[in-house]
Amino acid sequence: MNFEATADEILQVLEALSRNSPLKQIGELSKGEVFLLGYLHSYSGTARSNVLSEALGTSTARIAAAVKSMERKGWVYREVDQEDHRKTIVHLTPEGETHVLEYRRHVRNALRDLLEALGEQDTREYLRIACRMNEIAANMHSDS
Repeated sequence: MNFEATADEILQVLEALSRNSPLKQIGELSKGEVFLLGYLHSYSGTARSNVLSEALGTSTARIAAAVKSMERKGWVYREVDQEDHRKTIVHLTPEGETHVLEYRRHVRNALRDLLEALGEQDTREYLRIACRMNEIAANMHSDS
């Protein structure tokens, strides 16, 4: 097997998939405001800005801009950390929680429809291969 050519083919397929709903929306779960809302939701609705920066792998300036945007939308609010006045704590609002849960529900339903069209056998095989690739990638990352 020519793994380089196969890698190119897989990249083309992944790029095409990432442009199509619902996979485009799934990609949004791992970046930007949706990721931050999801992160806050998963961690009791509260996190320091620097922790959000590390989780997203981006600068604190970008986090500050995203938080400001989400604050204007009513999804989060900020407060000064009482233990360290140099730091900011970001809190998820009920509106933010509703937004992230609705977004996830919408994506999950769209993905469910896609998997139903794919069929049970292909869905199981896809899941098996995706999990295996994730395992290998995690091991490769931890080795470097």
